[in-house]
Amino acid sequence: MAKATSKQAKVKAGKWLTVVYSPVSLFSLKRSDATSMAARTNLVPTPYAIKMALLKVMLESQGAHHIMDFDGWIKQEFTWIRDLEIRVLPPPCLVVNRNGYKLRYYDQTADKADKTRPTMPLQDGFVFREWVHLPDHLTLCCGATDRTADLEVLFSQINYFGKRGCFFQYLPENKQETEQPTVDIDTSSSFTIQPMDDLGEKATFGRINPYSEEKIRLESDRVIKPGLLPLQLVATSARYDLYQRGS
Repeated sequence: MAKATSKQAKVKAGKWLTVVYSPVSLFSLKRSDATSMAARTNLVPTPYAIKMALLKVMLESQGAHHIMDFDGWIKQEFTWIRDLEIRVLPPPCLVVNRNGYKLRYYDQTADKADKTRPTMPLQDGFVFREWVHLPDHLTLCCGATDRTADLEVLFSQINYFGKRGCFFQYLPENKQETEQPTVDIDTSSSFTIQPMDDLGEKATFGRINPYSEEKIRLESDRVIKPGLLPLQLVATSARYDLYQRGS
């Protein structure tokens, strides 16, 4: 399970929804402190990535029905998704593969507005990337909310987390609706700390909307806190890391 260690327990009305996905391909999601050339990956999807995936499928499936009242509708829908607490349970084991690639890319220091250039200059370079092999199911536990039915519909429409092409298959038969969260972590056992970004309590749709003129504010609209994953590093080399989940 992944959750912020400093997050205060809050009493919320509603139930918890647990959903399960089967990974279809390798997973990769750049850590928030990664650079464009050297990018380490999160081991699992973060709450921020999961909530953005929920918003994406909601807008794609329902946005066209709210053209006339979009601002009021999206404010209400964004708020309940933003306020969800999301806990992530990784599979019993996972492998992080490290890769280096040589490629050609546009010179980032060149003046892209210079119309006298026939083409943008290219330069050679190496990039570092990580990919995670998840051999078993990924479990997400979300709550507490009185909109578990709506939440399940949205989760059923998500087919990838992280980079485009990192596909997951939703497993409807594993859905659970409970009064208490089904995912928790025993801090007395081995665990791994991963930075987990999430939507801040005062975040608005305008600030996270890439088409808006409003600017997202780090540590206010998007917060990054240490999260705990019940994983232990059991083997490592220059090319891979092997993690196993405690019993």
